[in-house]
Amino acid sequence: MTARRNFSLFCVLTAAAPMLIGCVSRDEYLREKFARRKAVERAETLERDLADERARVMALESQFGAVRGQLNTQTAMTSTLKAERDRLNTYSNRLQSEIDSLARQQIGAIKVVEVKLPAELDRQLKDLAARYPDSVEYDAQRGAVRWKSDLTFGKGSDEVQPEAAESLRSFAQVVNSTSASGFEIIVVGHTDNLRIGPVTGRNHPTNWHLSVHRSIAVMNALASAGVPQERMGVMGYGEHRPQVPNSRGGAEENRRVEIYLVSTRDDIASSGDTMSMNDSIK
Repeated sequence: MTARRNFSLFCVLTAAAPMLIGCVSRDEYLREKFARRKAVERAETLERDLADERARVMALESQFGAVRGQLNTQTAMTSTLKAERDRLNTYSNRLQSEIDSLARQQIGAIKVVEVKLPAELDRQLKDLAARYPDSVEYDAQRGAVRWKSDLTFGKGSDEVQPEAAESLRSFAQVVNSTSASGFEIIVVGHTDNLRIGPVTGRNHPTNWHLSVHRSIAVMNALASAGVPQERMGVMGYGEHRPQVPNSRGGAEENRRVEIYLVSTRDDIASSGDTMSMNDSIK
């Protein structure tokens, strides 16, 4: 009995064996098919990612090229600017060297023709000084007429005061006369060494400005009195041509306006007949 059951079981298993083997092969096939599909999908994903990365690389390369171009341009500009800076520094140093050289030198005296006034003109100027002894001085040797600034202008001002305006009108009559027809008029302003205050500084920042502005005011007064402007010139020395040492409050003698009569018929700086403006304008 037992042998018969065993034999029957053997027959059943023998008959079912092909079916079991067939089922195992189908499952393996499905798994492989699934795996292949997954692999294909993964490959497609990787290809897309690779294409995206390539696009990013190309974009970065393009940006890098643009940046490199800008860098090259900036480098060229930097080189150009450096060369220009070096050129300007060289030029500035050369100018400074020339300025320093001039400062170390004793600047030669400015030569003008020695003034020899005609007798009639000399007499008229002496009469002018005699009429205004408190404000006008006449230096016959230098052909110069001097006005005291304290009497010609208010403190820190370049407006000619009425008293001085009268003497200037009288002087204009002299220089417009026939005896002075061959002479030009040079107006020179001087100050003391006191510093310019804040109120005065609004119109005259330095003593240079004040001295020149006063010279211009005197020239304008003479022009108003009929002296042709083309016959006149102005100068200003500030505090740098004192007549006497300045006191603590500044010396009155140094605050002045001088007018020089310069011949138009002689040559400037002729060998034997010249004098120093540094000597004549003190």
